[in-house]
Amino acid sequence: MLTEIYYAVYLGACAITIAIPGIVFHRSGAIFLNNAFAGNHTLARAVGRLLDMGFYLLSLGYVGLCCTVSDGDVRDHGELAMRVVVKLGGLLLVIAIGHTFNLLVLALFRGRPARQYSQGA
Repeated sequence: MLTEIYYAVYLGACAITIAIPGIVFHRSGAIFLNNAFAGNHTLARAVGRLLDMGFYLLSLGYVGLCCTVSDGDVRDHGELAMRVVVKLGGLLLVIAIGHTFNLLVLALFRGRPARQYSQGA
């Protein structure tokens, strides 16, 4: 019975952990993308959608992998809490690494001359 509770708690916590940063990244990232692509709003929106998809696919893929790895049955509430916290910590690390990578790439694009984007290069 505790195994079912574990999966319910884990998947619910993951849904919240993925949804909230996803919304924040999307809203806040639009400003940086517009700046990085020198005001080319069409390109910034397209890149934003691609970054959103990458974020959600990476996060959901990690959650799916963690659900398929079996650690055996959950024996007590303490073990349930420990497993949820460890797997959520892993998810948070994946999100943080992905976010940091995206920021580094954006910083590289900001350094390029603006004329490259307006010519379609």
